[in-house]
Amino acid sequence: MSELLIRKGLRLIIVGFPLVVLVISMITIGYYHDDQLAENYKLPAENITFFEDKTNALTIDDVIAYNAVEFQSLPDGIPNFGFNPNTIWLKFHVNSGYGESNKTLLELKNPLLNEVALYEVNKTEVTTIRETGDAHNFSSRGIPHRNFVFPIDLTQETVKYYYLRINSGGEQLLAPLTLFTPQAMQIKDGEDQLIRGSYFGIILFVLFFNLFIYFIIKERSTLYYVYYNFFLLLLQLSLGGYGFQYLWPGSTYFANASTPLFATLSVFALIKFSQTFLELKSFYPKVDKIYTYVGYGLCFNALLSLSGHGTLTFVSIIAVNIIALLLNVAIIPTAIAVQRKNFKPAKFFLIGFVLLIITVFGFISTNLGFIQNDFYADYGLIIGSTAEVILLSLAIVERFKLFKDQALDTLKEMNEMQRMQNQVLEQKVIERTVEIQKQKTQIEIKNEEILSSIRYAERIQSNVLPSNEEVASLFEDHFIIYMPKDIVSGDFYWVGKTKLNGLNSPAHEVLLFATGDCTGHGVPGAMVSIMSCNLLRETLLQYPEAPPHTMLEKIDLKLYQSMNSNDREHGSDGMDMSLWAFQTDNMQLRFAGANNGISIWRENEWIEMAATKRPIGMRETYADKPFLEDSLTLQKGDIIYSWTDGIVDQFGGPKEKKLKTKGLKEMLSSIAQLPMHQQKEQITSFIQQWKGEVEQTDDICIAAVRV
Repeated sequence: MSELLIRKGLRLIIVGFPLVVLVISMITIGYYHDDQLAENYKLPAENITFFEDKTNALTIDDVIAYNAVEFQSLPDGIPNFGFNPNTIWLKFHVNSGYGESNKTLLELKNPLLNEVALYEVNKTEVTTIRETGDAHNFSSRGIPHRNFVFPIDLTQETVKYYYLRINSGGEQLLAPLTLFTPQAMQIKDGEDQLIRGSYFGIILFVLFFNLFIYFIIKERSTLYYVYYNFFLLLLQLSLGGYGFQYLWPGSTYFANASTPLFATLSVFALIKFSQTFLELKSFYPKVDKIYTYVGYGLCFNALLSLSGHGTLTFVSIIAVNIIALLLNVAIIPTAIAVQRKNFKPAKFFLIGFVLLIITVFGFISTNLGFIQNDFYADYGLIIGSTAEVILLSLAIVERFKLFKDQALDTLKEMNEMQRMQNQVLEQKVIERTVEIQKQKTQIEIKNEEILSSIRYAERIQSNVLPSNEEVASLFEDHFIIYMPKDIVSGDFYWVGKTKLNGLNSPAHEVLLFATGDCTGHGVPGAMVSIMSCNLLRETLLQYPEAPPHTMLEKIDLKLYQSMNSNDREHGSDGMDMSLWAFQTDNMQLRFAGANNGISIWRENEWIEMAATKRPIGMRETYADKPFLEDSLTLQKGDIIYSWTDGIVDQFGGPKEKKLKTKGLKEMLSSIAQLPMHQQKEQITSFIQQWKGEVEQTDDICIAAVRV
């Protein structure tokens, strides 16, 4: 019940806080908005004509000379020339003295223009009102405003003519012109800043909220989402003109590079977030590679945006807009496909991108000049990204819940294992206490007690060794032949599972298999084999990403310390072991062995992976000889065989000689094409026939896995 309340509380915080901010913003705007004070005059299209200077070299005198011959009429709507690197000259007139005389401020609402120059023309007399733009320091603007605002004189009752020269350097070339009274400008700016300030507050809230979640779960996708919000915030500051006004007012270079740079970095962070959050490397590795290649392209595009070269900057602007549009379209079917894999967090991810793509399509279409609507230009991306960041935060919370559930399941399993071990230990203590109390003197009873203890040791060893179900859950196609010489065995086998974490990718599943032969057999050998299995489990828990040769080194040190900490008489106690790790996604096999190698059967041929010629547990003798590792890329159908020396040293056959490795491999070659369960039957039958009446000389363990 408390868990459900926590989840609902998190969702309420993520959704409720931004909504409260937006509602307060709208109520405040409605309360303070006064139509009479907010009176403005938007220049109609019929008052404006334009001329495109493809040379980017004409002066005001040159343009006036062309006059009406070269100037063209605008279509309905705002002057929108898309992404255009050429200089645009606008010629417009204002009927001063007939309602506009009190409007003394002319606003050009596009803060991304590199060059802006306004001229007033009276017959042949030209008056330069202001020359400014991003190619000049912010201080070049007469009125310190994120947009371009010019004071003009409309007190005389006449028609006044103006020329406006604009160049965006390849960025969005919009030129909406509006006349304001000073009071109207102040009110309009207040409303706009309240909306944008609310938006920036929401982004900062989401950014720090997800940064907090990252510090809790250390999940890479959450960190990428923090990066995305950070670069999105910088992009909006740049698009709105606030970056040039407050952050880099003296850097004309960064004023032009910031918009394509932050747009590229935000799209790159979004790609990496999508890859890791949707676990594409696990679900759809080919799609994941495509996104990776697009990410490389974006890194190159970021370098283009920083080049400072006009043409290269223009290319980077066009490229990032196209990539952003295509990416948002491509992510939707990807998220749908992942959701069908029963990945619940993809639900919020999908809804967020559906809402974003609607507004991004309108925003980029406005940038390209397909749609001429200043609403999309001003608030399209703000609306879409606000909805997106809220929903993606909900998706991260859902993923956080998924991680928590998995951790709880793992904890329950560990507690259950601990409980079972405690029960076994308690039962053993009780039974041993009873045995001591009875102190039976009869030899037969003592023998029965000893045999009973050995049988119980056999059950303990069976519990320590992996069960058939546990082995089958990791290696579907396998067999294990386990034949102790004296009820319990010094031989053992062990399986494990771990994950390797990639730098920019989900974890890789790795399956482990070990076979070993401890010094001696019977009860002493069984005790060492139980210790060896526990050392393998302990080492895997402490070093989950350690390669096989490192695990052998760790086990060697721990066994040496355990066996030799108080009694140096047992310095020769140790074991031989083969340990291999199989990475399931790329079929990579890594092997290390202590006096015990493995053999791989592939298409009627044997591939040998040799062990290091040293045992585990004799560090004083072999300390300067490290365990070596070998690796091999497996093919479908390969069979990995490993065995202890009990089978190859077994006497038998017509001449009662050792079977040896050659004889064993000849027998295995003749049955390798059979299913694994039939191979087990054939090998078991062969061992019985080979021994005949000869006593078994050592413990026998043979294991095989077909990949």
